[in-house]
Amino acid sequence: MYRPSSLGPRLLAAFACAATLAAAVPAAADDGYPAKPVRIIAPFPPGNSSDVAARFLGEQLAARLKQPVVVENKVGASGQVGAAYVAKADADGYTLLMTSTSATISPAIYKSIPFDILEDFTPIARVAVAPMVLLVRADAPYANLEDFVAQLRRDPGRYTYATAGSGTIQHLAIAAFLARLKTDVLGVPYKGSPQALTDLIGGQVQFMFDAVLSGRPHVESGRLKALAVASLAPIPQMPGVPAAARSALPELKDFEIEGWVGLLGPKGMPAEIAGRLNREIVAILTSPEMQDRLAKANIAVAPANTPQEFARFLRTDAKRWKDIVAAARIPQE
Repeated sequence: MYRPSSLGPRLLAAFACAATLAAAVPAAADDGYPAKPVRIIAPFPPGNSSDVAARFLGEQLAARLKQPVVVENKVGASGQVGAAYVAKADADGYTLLMTSTSATISPAIYKSIPFDILEDFTPIARVAVAPMVLLVRADAPYANLEDFVAQLRRDPGRYTYATAGSGTIQHLAIAAFLARLKTDVLGVPYKGSPQALTDLIGGQVQFMFDAVLSGRPHVESGRLKALAVASLAPIPQMPGVPAAARSALPELKDFEIEGWVGLLGPKGMPAEIAGRLNREIVAILTSPEMQDRLAKANIAVAPANTPQEFARFLRTDAKRWKDIVAAARIPQE
């Protein structure tokens, strides 16, 4: 579930507890690590949430590890190029992957991918979460989400929606939304959010789900209007925008579509190194400076988690996307 970036007392206590326990663990096989620069592979272009999180975190990790941390973008095939590269890297803790939701979506969308996200990597930590927001043109004649859905149901043929590409979280957010409403609308896939947002602003399409990271600036500029966030409660990054799950639409009860960003290493990475990195990340994410930087980038800090908890999350998330794809009857590519 989404947690606001301004952490409440319980979440701060959880971080503090995790950091205290981590500090009490004696160093073992990670003695001497790292002895050279660490690379974090970001499998998406600069400006994407995984790239932003990697660069923010990399700066702080470098100071704590006392070694350079270099972020390198290896993009292509919805994040598969960068992920496949890390999957084949030496499992020594010097090549890491800052991946995102696409890693658990891909197995549900593609018949064949060059790695198994659940078997070919060592989970280290979930770093950040990014909720999705439903966007329409600023001059759209909908007073609220309920009004929009009513008009959509009356005449679905008048509407088209945009996605950032087939199989993206933007696509599956819409698919899950329409499946719950039992409404079929024509979708238009684009090669990324910028092109989709441009055509939404221009009126070529009527609505889309996008990450707050890329959607909020257009709402603040007055070019787009946010009808709802796909979370269980309103979020501080979109003040005044209601949560779809709290709308008057019973079909959207518990509706939550949230992206995430997390750090993985190749399969077989020593547990001591994964644990060391996890402890450093927990400590970094506890700092008000990092929370503020991520919040300004419209990304929220993930709840404190261990490598084992992140591994369980990945399995749960992969199943969730398979269920959404099946419910929406999206054919595998």
